[in-house]
Amino acid sequence: MRRDDPVYAHTAPDGRVIWYVTRYDDIAAVLKDDRRFGKDPRLGKPDLRGFEKPLRSGDINANMLFSDPPDHTRLRALVGQAFTPRRVAAMAGRIRQTADELLDRIAPEGAADLIPAYALPLPVIVISDMLGIPTADRDEIARWSQAIISPGSRGLTYSARKQSMRAFMHYLRDLFARRQADPQDDLITALVQAEEAGDRLSETELFSMVALLLVTGHETTVNLIGNGALALLRHPDQLARLRDEPALWPQAVEELLRYDGPVETSTTRWVREAATFRGHDMQPGQLMRAVITSANRDAAHFHRPDEFDIGRSDNRHLAFGLGTHYCLGAPLARLEGIIALETLFQRLPALRPAIPAEELTWRSGVLFRGLPQLPLAWDSSIRIIT
Repeated sequence: MRRDDPVYAHTAPDGRVIWYVTRYDDIAAVLKDDRRFGKDPRLGKPDLRGFEKPLRSGDINANMLFSDPPDHTRLRALVGQAFTPRRVAAMAGRIRQTADELLDRIAPEGAADLIPAYALPLPVIVISDMLGIPTADRDEIARWSQAIISPGSRGLTYSARKQSMRAFMHYLRDLFARRQADPQDDLITALVQAEEAGDRLSETELFSMVALLLVTGHETTVNLIGNGALALLRHPDQLARLRDEPALWPQAVEELLRYDGPVETSTTRWVREAATFRGHDMQPGQLMRAVITSANRDAAHFHRPDEFDIGRSDNRHLAFGLGTHYCLGAPLARLEGIIALETLFQRLPALRPAIPAEELTWRSGVLFRGLPQLPLAWDSSIRIIT
């Protein structure tokens, strides 16, 4: 597609037109063009056939991910006050502690599935800590959020999904009230108190933003850790270099984000007005998907793009997007990826896949790029003191 039909119009069985863009320069143009390619489905006349029936207008989508300027500008300014570099940097110690605790549980076993044992719980614990979700409530919160965001994977009916949302909203409404009465040093308190020119987040916006942070705060990092571990195991020469030069870990994570990043395509954008893009006529309401993993393998921007090279210096990948919707959580995801992967390979000597590579499967869908399982084995008789 990138070579022969880089702006491709796919007609779905139900008649919807979905544009797939696969070249780096074209994707960068789409991601920076909020006027023609918007995120807010309320603007223009989007073709919503095949999309989930909305639970209630505005409840789940009243956040930055599904808004355009000026609403996006306002929401990002408010949330940005809470998601500060200082707050992210302060999480480094907690991330290391969590990584060690999770590995302490599985190290004596000599084998484990990396995704449920390590890659998934680590970012869930981290974002829950940042938000201020009590430990005892985390399993229930995870169940509610997945029921709302990914009902298909749970086989839930519309009624069951609505019930989960009501329970989630009731819980968060009570938590917001408690933080207003008794502020804590956590992200929910910061969101409740965030103010810009006399404006604050409404209760609906607070609910939607916390739901967004819970899901995006762990979903992509799970894939970064899983994909990253697999890529390094498949390239032992690069892993050996990291063992000799641990200062290269930040650079290695950037290459992992480019080489096999956690997000396959951007979230849906809508053509907001009749437009001609790269010689193709597009109509209002049509869908637009930017294939980020393709952009990150575009030979027009990356030397030998299909090679995994942790020494790659000019690495302006698009794993976190571009433009006004550039991922606010990118610094946290990078920090988690560096600490999680470095700790994993330091703590578990002779780490290796436990099943043949051809038996690994990838998650279905066009949005996320990740493994549901990654069985690994190691020599449990060797002890590394940390």
